Amino acid sequence: MKKALILLVILLVACGKRGDPRPPVPLIPQATSDLVVTQRAGRIVLSWSYPALTTTGVSLQGIRRIVVYRYAQELPPSATTEPQQPPEPGALHAVEAFRKVPELTAVQFAKLSERVNSIESADVAGATIGARVVFDDTPPFVSSSGRPLRLTYGVVTEGLSGRSEPSNLISIVPLPVASPPPSLVATAAAEGIRLKWSTPEQSIVPGADPVIAGYNIYRGQGETFAREFETPVNKALIEGTSYTDVPTYGEHRYRVTAVAAREPQLESEPSPVATATFRDLVPPPPPATVSALVETAAVRLVWDAVDAPDLAGYVIYRAEGTGLETLREVGKFPLTGLITETNYSDPTVSVGISYRYEITAWDKSNNESAPVSTGWVLVSRTP
Repeated sequence: MKKALILLVILLVACGKRGDPRPPVPLIPQATSDLVVTQRAGRIVLSWSYPALTTTGVSLQGIRRIVVYRYAQELPPSATTEPQQPPEPGALHAVEAFRKVPELTAVQFAKLSERVNSIESADVAGATIGARVVFDDTPPFVSSSGRPLRLTYGVVTEGLSGRSEPSNLISIVPLPVASPPPSLVATAAAEGIRLKWSTPEQSIVPGADPVIAGYNIYRGQGETFAREFETPVNKALIEGTSYTDVPTYGEHRYRVTAVAAREPQLESEPSPVATATFRDLVPPPPPATVSALVETAAVRLVWDAVDAPDLAGYVIYRAEGTGLETLREVGKFPLTGLITETNYSDPTVSVGISYRYEITAWDKSNNESAPVSTGWVLVSRTP
């Protein structure tokens, strides 16, 4: 009886009904939170971090597409683009006018925005630079009635089994930025590389004066440096049309852009490339003193050592003197090549002739110091 009861319990457990199969949990991409925008000439450029995680913090296995949304908001007639009285220095009146117009909320953007384009799965890699995705948009910069526009953007990532929440919203008021600055010239000097360019006279909008708040300098290599979102050499905008850069020694390539505004940055296309090679052009100091000692059939020179970290050595020059009452120099020439000692004996002198010696210091970049001179030294018959 006991064995039968145990068998019955086993049968009841074995015949228990299993639960219904559960659907797989959708892998929803994290929403983008670092969308940024800039204007480069006639393009609006967006950038954001590559979507790599789901909302649960695990790696996103696949991207179906990234969709870009935009809303173009016309400046209301009630807002004015007239300058303040007195006008604020450097004020951009369309930008200032839009400060009085409230930004769109996420709910308003969801209702009003339109789908601009999408980056499909096969194109995401080609749109990625480093760890960020970059997207170009070429919208109209003014409304059909000619009034300024404020463009607001957002992006949504579609995964294989779900879509993200909308990204942070980012806005920009496009301006008639200048054409690329012309006539950029780079010249190496002792203090650095001097850059000089001309003021652009035209904007990207026919008939509109260019808006120029300052300039940015970009330094780099290859053909694509000075792209959007790269960091310029200058920390603050350059107000004039010249700048001196102090890079490391070597060849450097430069481009300059005309900037209409910062935060977000609105700038022209970069200028053509100018190249210069920066090297050490600062000479070492000369020896502090030099003494000439007349010996038998020779003149011995002794001088102070030069304290320079890149000192290569010294060169000695000699000149003969002619004349009865006043000596004048003839035949100056380098007596030695580069030497490292701080003394030298000249055995090629002739008795009865006056000589003048000069010593210069040289560094490893072939910069020569000013000379230090002995004055006239007469080689007499008896030293």
